[in-house]
Amino acid sequence: MRLERFVIEAGDDTFTLDLHPRLTVVAGMGSAERTSLVGEIVGALGGGRSGVHLEIEERSGRHLAVFRPTSGRHRVIDVGQASDVTDERSAGGGAVDLLGHMGVSAAAARRTMCFGTGDLVTSSDRGRAVEVLAGLDQRRVWAAAKALHTADGELTIEAEALGTAPEDAALVDVVEARHAAVERAADRFEATRRHTFWIAGASSVATLPGMVVAGAAGLAFLAIGVLAVIASLVARAQLIRANQAEEAALADAGVNSYLGFQLQRVNSLLGDDVSRRSLMNAAGQRRAALAEWQQLAGDIPVEWALENRDEVRAAARLRREVDALNALSSTAPEAPAEETDALVHALVTRLAEARSLAGEGVPLVLDEPFEHLDSSVKLLLLEMLGRSAGEPQVIFLTEDEDVASWARLEAITGDLAIIEPVPEHVARDRSITI
Repeated sequence: MRLERFVIEAGDDTFTLDLHPRLTVVAGMGSAERTSLVGEIVGALGGGRSGVHLEIEERSGRHLAVFRPTSGRHRVIDVGQASDVTDERSAGGGAVDLLGHMGVSAAAARRTMCFGTGDLVTSSDRGRAVEVLAGLDQRRVWAAAKALHTADGELTIEAEALGTAPEDAALVDVVEARHAAVERAADRFEATRRHTFWIAGASSVATLPGMVVAGAAGLAFLAIGVLAVIASLVARAQLIRANQAEEAALADAGVNSYLGFQLQRVNSLLGDDVSRRSLMNAAGQRRAALAEWQQLAGDIPVEWALENRDEVRAAARLRREVDALNALSSTAPEAPAEETDALVHALVTRLAEARSLAGEGVPLVLDEPFEHLDSSVKLLLLEMLGRSAGEPQVIFLTEDEDVASWARLEAITGDLAIIEPVPEHVARDRSITI
């Protein structure tokens, strides 16, 4: 949904905003005026008060005019068809409510539509996850996500073919790996114990004659024996740890011994050797894909990443634009990465929410969000906003001269519009237009 015109009747005066389909900067507005206008815009899309009129374009391309006269029935007109569609947009009591028709409350719409200084930084898990993924090589991260998603699907197919679950295959894999580790540790312990037994025995026998012949130097034989005993104890400790790890895996499988595990699970899960190999191969591929994903994204679930891929890609694209704009600027200091990253994420998130609200989307109204930023950071973010606006439509309310100066230059291309106050002596004899 895009606002084309917004009109407020106030006695004999009329306040009119003709809005650009992509980005409109309304300059020269103080804090009180911005707050009031934000409330009027959101309210006009909701129930709205008399004297507030709208012209909008729906996502389908249909143009509607909403008339709320101070006296008389509120109406909605389909401009293209020249027909009255008020009943389609009316809430209880006959009030025209565009947000209610979309299933959105005015409070929820305001949270989505309004973006100010307090919305710049987010510390949510979602925000951190988007920032992490946006900072990675996008081709590599999405290739890894696709590989893991595919491996999960193939493992599920193989497991279902055997009448089990993918988790069972992974559990079998873990138990077998732990049992193999126990066998290796047992072999090492046995070999170490056999060799250190003879070394320790020989050293003990040689210690006394050595001391007689070489004095204190003969104690070296005793030291060799002690080292041999220590090596044997270390190998034994490794075997104990391997046994404990196997016992933990067996406990997860619901059995007390590896033999019991084989008796309970092998016949059902591994009876068909061909199916066993297919299942284990699928489990191995899934394990390798998971390792690759975790190396890149840590503990971020791949399902969450795929569901939010558009937001991550948008954040990554804006981050690249920040770097490109920084590189093109020979005078401005480089913007602090953590500051711009936080703002990029906050903007991208809110743009996405406004674009997708109720499937129709609503305009995003910026209430001086860059107020406390350094000029160099502000310019970079304005450039990004200028490139991203349009889906959704953006209305930027400001009294910042940096923003107004930027908008005046950009308006020359036609990609945005800037609306500034008309001098008082001009407005005195006609309707006020801002």
